[in-house]
Amino acid sequence: MTNNNPVKTILILAANPTNTAPLRLEEEIREIDEGLRRANKRQQYKLEQKWAVRSRDFYRAILDYQPHIVHFCGHGAGEDGIVLEDDTGKMALVQTNALASMFKLFAKKGVECVILNACYSEVQAEAISQYVNYVVGMNRAVGDKAAVAFAVAFYDAVAAGYTVEEAYDLGCSQMISFREQETPVFKKNSLINAPIDGGAIAFEDVIPPNPYQGLSAFGEEDADFFFGQEKFAKNLVEIVQKQPLVAVVGPSGSGKSSVVFAGLIPKLRKQGNWLIESFRPGKEPFVQLASVLVQQLEPAAGATQQLREAVGLAGDLQQGRIALQQIVSHILERNSGKQLLLVADQFEELYTLCQVREERERFVDGLLAAVDRENMTLVLTLRADFYSYVLSSRPLLDALQEYTPLLLGSMKREELQAAIELPAQKLEVELEAQLIQRILDDVGSEPGNLPLLEFALTRLWEKQINRELTHQAYEEIGGVKKAIANHAEQIYQQLSETERKQAQRIFVQLVRPGEGTEDTRRVATRAEVGEDNWNLVSYLAGYPARLVVTGRQEQEDTVEVVHEALIREWVTLREWMNASRQFRTWQERLKVALREWKNDNHDSGALLRGVPLTVAEDWLRKRADEMTQEERDFIQLSVKERDRERQKKQRRRQLTIVGLSGFSAIAFGLAGLAGVGWWRAGINQIYSLARYSDALLNLDGSKAVETSLKAVLQMRRAPWVDADTRTYVELSLLN
Repeated sequence: MTNNNPVKTILILAANPTNTAPLRLEEEIREIDEGLRRANKRQQYKLEQKWAVRSRDFYRAILDYQPHIVHFCGHGAGEDGIVLEDDTGKMALVQTNALASMFKLFAKKGVECVILNACYSEVQAEAISQYVNYVVGMNRAVGDKAAVAFAVAFYDAVAAGYTVEEAYDLGCSQMISFREQETPVFKKNSLINAPIDGGAIAFEDVIPPNPYQGLSAFGEEDADFFFGQEKFAKNLVEIVQKQPLVAVVGPSGSGKSSVVFAGLIPKLRKQGNWLIESFRPGKEPFVQLASVLVQQLEPAAGATQQLREAVGLAGDLQQGRIALQQIVSHILERNSGKQLLLVADQFEELYTLCQVREERERFVDGLLAAVDRENMTLVLTLRADFYSYVLSSRPLLDALQEYTPLLLGSMKREELQAAIELPAQKLEVELEAQLIQRILDDVGSEPGNLPLLEFALTRLWEKQINRELTHQAYEEIGGVKKAIANHAEQIYQQLSETERKQAQRIFVQLVRPGEGTEDTRRVATRAEVGEDNWNLVSYLAGYPARLVVTGRQEQEDTVEVVHEALIREWVTLREWMNASRQFRTWQERLKVALREWKNDNHDSGALLRGVPLTVAEDWLRKRADEMTQEERDFIQLSVKERDRERQKKQRRRQLTIVGLSGFSAIAFGLAGLAGVGWWRAGINQIYSLARYSDALLNLDGSKAVETSLKAVLQMRRAPWVDADTRTYVELSLLN
């Protein structure tokens, strides 16, 4: 290879997506690094590493590091491409033609050699070799040990000053012991500088990977394409290093998460003295917090072991057996000279998803106690319309008065222009004259429009012609505000009639109706959206729909809308919610009642009663199929308890009637008797019956006695009743 640069960059891209066979990638990287360190010409090479799990990670790393050699180690799938992940964490294939298109651009930026150390990658090597001088692929499956042996020998030779072909030969020789020396295939493009023939792809026809985020927040790996909020990010970096609690508050869609993950965290990482963990509170905040703490406490543990540890630690934190500040102290003791940054993203989930007030209060108290410790900083992002919820907590109110929150408003016009223009410039794509101004006019200054802008740009990018974004394409996608709604409606209209009903059932469960606030998204479980609807959920989460995001919490599948902008802008969803608002509002309250009943160890006193139960029965008749089995069982159990109590009261009334009938019979029977002895015997019998009735019915026996004696008293004035009998009756009444 010939290059005027004195130092050449070798970029290793390693990918081992979820649900694929584990590879020895760390060993391969470590061995290559060690070989370069020992080489006699090591000063001529610089090694960079990147875990390129997603497609955008792959191309962004090449853009960032501008390497001369790109080494990919991971999985290959033959003609179908190489294996990476999509944005939802599922396995995704990068097709051969897309890979070749990318490397046509990268060859213009200095890439001279590509090593595809993945099974069945010869097809991709052949396609890439149209544009890159030297490419190595594998013509069949390659074993881990053989792949590592080839890579180490190849780079040992390169760093010793050998040519690429000689390095290839040495690598193959090291695979003889594994009987795989013929697996690597070497492709050399001797016509790389010749004019492109008519069958090749012109540079202008290549659509570079999309730099915009759509409805997703910018992550740490997206920092190089995060533009427009640099000033706020710089201020945030300075504040974080001065105070232990920083709240970033702004309206939905203002970019709170993006400015923290793509603006703050990358800059702190470069300082080298920060331990950084982030979480979302969710419905069980202690579990979410414990999960990230365990990653610092037990970094070498496997995923299963970390999960077990997290569950146990969450219980200790919640019950107060261990304080968060103790855990922080332990982490910092093991990492001398470091500071801990804890990011609580989307802090409003503590109020929208965690329904137990006492749990919320304990969680906040624990965080604030740890914040007081030196070398720990808590950053939280919070939607502005939930700020009043935070202020209802006196400890948190006091803390925010001491450490003033940073308020993030809508981006200024020049900031939005940078967010549109600079990512395109970085990939050598232009916007048609006045298109930026047109987009900015549509965006306006209303808060929450940033995700809509990003989504529109994502759609617009896919329609570029000759590396240019045009007015015509912008009209086709419906502009900024209608892009997401049009996309959702388009996906919805493509569904069958049955699937449309399923979609309504799904999306209504993904919205929490606002009570004094806007409707918000919620994380729903598989049971809540319906087991029979989960196949449609999977479709809506994948390409090209991208309307929901699936996940897993506490061994349970979950789903949520991709962004709250969908709730605001999609007319069909708003109509569904307006039609179901009463039901969904009631259902959210039912979930609270159900949770309280479970927390009270299924005490019958916590079951539904009275009007709430009557309302629940009515909804059960109307919309039982939109409830979980647990919710239906809770209502039915409440009905059984009510019916049992009704039957008990009915039996009491019947016994009361029987008892009082007996009292009356005795009283009237006395009227026909003469002499105080008979009267006294009758009155004593009344007392006995009353007490017996009292024992059976748990009633006030004295009332029953009084009722019967009054009947006798009415007869005491009868002319045939003597004076002694009258006196006895009156004294009995006084007693």
